[in-house]
Amino acid sequence: MTANIEAFQHLLQGMRESFLDELPERCDRIEHLILAVEKAPTNRDAFDELYRNIHSLKGSGGTHAVGVITAICHQLETFLTEVANEKKLGEAFANRALAYVDLIRKVDAPARSETPDYSAVEQGLETLRQSALQSRKAGLVAESSTMMVRIYEAALAPLPVQLSVVNNGLAALELLTREAFDFAIIGGELQNLNGTGVIAAIQASSGINHDLPFMLVTSKSDGIPAGVRPKTVLARDQKLSQNLAVAVQALL
Repeated sequence: MTANIEAFQHLLQGMRESFLDELPERCDRIEHLILAVEKAPTNRDAFDELYRNIHSLKGSGGTHAVGVITAICHQLETFLTEVANEKKLGEAFANRALAYVDLIRKVDAPARSETPDYSAVEQGLETLRQSALQSRKAGLVAESSTMMVRIYEAALAPLPVQLSVVNNGLAALELLTREAFDFAIIGGELQNLNGTGVIAAIQASSGINHDLPFMLVTSKSDGIPAGVRPKTVLARDQKLSQNLAVAVQALL
């Protein structure tokens, strides 16, 4: 049994090293696509390919236990979505996007250490996040329904907020353990881990979002477990958009 475990660990280590060996080439590819989008902002194919490459790298970071790469790529995805919606894909976009790629490159050396120290990379990522936020508030949206995400985004579009979106409870929990937010909108019927489970786990922790104002969106408002304390419970009905905007505005 011990030999099997050691063989499995050796296999995982080899896969992780292969991932790190390929990282510079993947960064080069992303940089090339960023510059291509800068030169041709209306080229949707180039933008979509850029997004796919970043999303793929984000997943690979999680698979190979290099979570800081996942965090960088998630923030970069949020930035890409925002500038695409605002049609701001020029030089300023490229400079900021390339700054994220530079951070990814800096992961390689500590990731190969027996005791990785990503503090410098994490500090750089937080600096980029604060710069992107400026005077806006950071909100997390955890929702498995794409249609519901669009409703949330449309309702909050007039407000000074920046939204990070995940589509399942485990992804929400992971993000809430490492990145500070000003509020969170949590769908009650999330995949993997339901909304009340996410809220309960964070409120029971001593992490950075322990006291975060949670807004639980659910069609089952009478099924909230004792001890789970969302700041606001919003019914999934025809008044949701209006009620959500009012609730977030009250926080701001």
